[in-house]
Amino acid sequence: MKNLDIKCLSTSFRQAIETARDNGDFSEDLCFDHFPRGCCGDTCYLLAEYLRTFDVESIYYSGTRDDWSHAWLIIKDRRVKKPTSREFSWPEELRVTLEGYGVEHPAQTNVITRYEEADLESGTIIDITGDQFSDYDIPVYVGLIDDFHRGFEFDLAHDYEGLNDGLLSRLYRKIAKFL
Repeated sequence: MKNLDIKCLSTSFRQAIETARDNGDFSEDLCFDHFPRGCCGDTCYLLAEYLRTFDVESIYYSGTRDDWSHAWLIIKDRRVKKPTSREFSWPEELRVTLEGYGVEHPAQTNVITRYEEADLESGTIIDITGDQFSDYDIPVYVGLIDDFHRGFEFDLAHDYEGLNDGLLSRLYRKIAKFL
C-alpha cells in the first residue's frame, strides 16, 4: 500500500476519534476526552488495529524527550530490518529468587529478540498525535523520520499483535462507528 493511501486511512481514523470525542463518546475516558493530548500510546494500538484490516502491519515505537514520552507506528515492510536477537543469561541470584516464588528454574540462557533503533531507522512513520506537542503542528504524519521524531530517544519497539485489552476494544468500537 502506498504512503498516500496510508495517510488517507490514518486521517480518516483521526477524524473518527475527533468525531467520537466531540460527540461525547469519551466523556468517561480521561485520556481520549482530551485527544490528542496524553493518549499517543493507546492511539497507536487502535490505529494499528484499523490499519490491519487493510493488511498494513505495523510496529509500535516509543521514545522519550525531556520528561515526555511519545509513541507512533512504523510500517512493517522491507525497509525495516528484522529484530535483533541476543542471548540473555539469567543472573544466578535472580534464578534462585524466582525458584523461591515457585517459578520453574529458568534456563541459564535464553534468546531474546527485540527491535533496536537501527532496525527501524529507514521505516515509514505513522503519527496521528504529534500535534499534542507545541513544537509540531502536523496532525497526521506519514513519512520518513523527521527532526521532530528524531528528537525522541528510543525506548522500545514491538510488533503490533492485536487488541487484547477490554478498554481498548471498547474504545475501538466507539471510534469505528464514525469510520
